[in-house]
Amino acid sequence: MQVYGQSTFTMLANPVVSTEATSVLYDAFATFTDDSASYNYTVVSGIAYLSKRATGFTIHGSDMDIMVEYMESRLDILAPTTDTDKCVAVDSPSLVTSIGRALLTGTPSTPGDTRKLKAAFEFSELLESGEPPCSCKSKPRPCIFIHGLGIGTEETENIDSYPRYWGNMTEHAPCCTSIKYAILNTLNNSWTSDTQQQKVCDHLLPVSNTSQGTIISDTIVVTHSMGGLMVAGALANGKCSFDKSTSWVATSTPMRGSVASDHFQESCKDKTNILMEIFVEQTGFCPPDDGIRSLAYENDSYSNPELNKAYKAAQKVYRTHTSGILCSNGYSGLLSSYQYQYWGLGLMVPHKTDENDGMVEFWSCAGGIPKSEFGDNYLDRYYVTKINHADASFRANDARLDKARMPRKWFECLL
Repeated sequence: MQVYGQSTFTMLANPVVSTEATSVLYDAFATFTDDSASYNYTVVSGIAYLSKRATGFTIHGSDMDIMVEYMESRLDILAPTTDTDKCVAVDSPSLVTSIGRALLTGTPSTPGDTRKLKAAFEFSELLESGEPPCSCKSKPRPCIFIHGLGIGTEETENIDSYPRYWGNMTEHAPCCTSIKYAILNTLNNSWTSDTQQQKVCDHLLPVSNTSQGTIISDTIVVTHSMGGLMVAGALANGKCSFDKSTSWVATSTPMRGSVASDHFQESCKDKTNILMEIFVEQTGFCPPDDGIRSLAYENDSYSNPELNKAYKAAQKVYRTHTSGILCSNGYSGLLSSYQYQYWGLGLMVPHKTDENDGMVEFWSCAGGIPKSEFGDNYLDRYYVTKINHADASFRANDARLDKARMPRKWFECLL
């Protein structure tokens, strides 16, 4: 066992005998150091304490990472000699707690300063987004969101909210007169299933009062991941159709499949590595259901001629009917509880290119649309980002400065 890279270390222990002399509890103390800090571990009366004396710290953000190193002596920064009366202040102090002050100044906090599961200060609050709000440029219409792989339940009727998957889009949907969410079983059904494609149409048609027969009118359809394939398949097979008054917004759609699908299926056979094999077991991807199998990479070993043909038909519809497409060429992602998971997928899944969101490669998501037509600004119709696969469902907050990491803003300004 190693602790901070040390296989041998010294720990001081003091036995404390109970008043009844029937039990013994040890108080203990140990110090560990590495290149960046000293760590003091203390256990007193069964309670563990950790104090850290850092030589610096790192702030991780959606826009940038900042590494801070404390200097041995203070170096005063002096303003140039000039007439300060003509200068205007561009910054102002920010309120922080005593712990935040200790971190930012490198001075120790007092022993009385404690906290529990509450940030001492929020670095993100020091930055304010200067992006102006967008208004709807087209006709406002009802919106419906179609999710991707990973949902094992189903609802017959559309529901009014689904924050666990889609976050809260009410402040970023100026063109939506109403918002509905479809819930479909995408674990046990393939996107090529006739029944599944018909269910997609059955959820799309009631959203607008002007839709008639199998023609979906005056509707904004938003899809994520496999949801885009289900819609494309339904249109390609004539289950329903889009009137010109309907807009389709697609994000992170695996239009050529996903290498992750092939790798998950390999992992279920214990043919990859222990980490990935544990991951697919714990996430319920083993044994692989119809949903994950239907995302096998086009023309690769886990695909078949029928699936390859379905991909081609879906790609043609995708290029013709989409009003906006979001893809990603990097999996660094936005700050979230699931960010590390997609870092791991981006590293462990043997994608054919580094340009992927952890699950879907940019080339697959583009679906045949030339890379030159994509831009990294949220005002671009075809938006190439550096967010991970889950971020493309708008569940995380946008970056504050980086215009290549603003999926919510992109949707807000698109139509």
